[in-house]
Amino acid sequence: MAYLKGLVATLAELEDFYKGQPAGDILELMNMTNDILSDVRWMESNHTDGHLTRIRTGLPEVYWRRLYRGTPPSKSQWAQVREATGMLEARMELDIKELELYGDKARAFRLSEGKAFAESMRQKVASTLFYGDSNVNPDEFNGLSMRYPSATSPNVIDAGGSGDSLTSMWLVCWDSNTVHGIYPKGSTGGLRSKDLGESTTTDSDGCKFEVVTDRYNWDCGLAVRDWRAVVRIGNIDVEKLTVAAGKTGYIDLQALTIRAKNKMPVTMRNRAIWYCNDEVMTALEMQSVDKGNVHLTYGEYFDSKSVPVLHGRPIRQCDVISTHEAALATA
Repeated sequence: MAYLKGLVATLAELEDFYKGQPAGDILELMNMTNDILSDVRWMESNHTDGHLTRIRTGLPEVYWRRLYRGTPPSKSQWAQVREATGMLEARMELDIKELELYGDKARAFRLSEGKAFAESMRQKVASTLFYGDSNVNPDEFNGLSMRYPSATSPNVIDAGGSGDSLTSMWLVCWDSNTVHGIYPKGSTGGLRSKDLGESTTTDSDGCKFEVVTDRYNWDCGLAVRDWRAVVRIGNIDVEKLTVAAGKTGYIDLQALTIRAKNKMPVTMRNRAIWYCNDEVMTALEMQSVDKGNVHLTYGEYFDSKSVPVLHGRPIRQCDVISTHEAALATA
């Protein structure tokens, strides 16, 4: 059953909609265990294998008018883009004899084992949101790094680092007209699981035994409708994040993030969320204790009263953001 309540929805909203269906427990688990996946708003695509959307490339002309003089017609400029979806799948097989050892706790044991698969899939989807590259792996969708690939790309700020220990920080505004996730037309949004029942399989020696099988699926993609809704700070040298202010190599994260937020229109900026890994998060907090630094505070977001807030917007720690990114070259 497709999501019918609205245009876009978070995993928590999808979980509520599917309550009572097999996907419910898994969707709730996904929502609880990953920050960025809690923020992404998902939309049912208009095709079974992708999403055809318009991206605005220019604004219409407007005119000052005088009495008894007409106004020439105008229109906005746009381009049509097809965004792809990918099919993520995993199968869990448990020896029936092992399940029998748990007696009436077998179902709980099976669900606990399934959590590992759910965790692996959430990490894969989160990683693909940042680093998916269909040129390298045609079966996955393109992530944000593919949309903002060079130091001179629009809305990319170069932190000046080089070497093998580079990372990025992101500012993203999720919405139906900016950036959102997609899932195939007519399908169920989020992670799905299905009990495939009992079957016979073989071990590495070719000997047969019986198992119960669960299949996990997550069909999804990413649509960037407005390039202004994402800002990337790239080429952050992780090894220099501990350099103190005033020393050679110091990375002024406050200055970089001020430049980043001001690249985003105010209407989007006021709804945007920062994403970084633990190294950058730690550096931000350490720099916040510097004398006169008032850019980072702690506020109440996401049902917590101690969320780091940078320039008025919350920061999410996302450890799938690599510390070994390739340097952003000048295109």
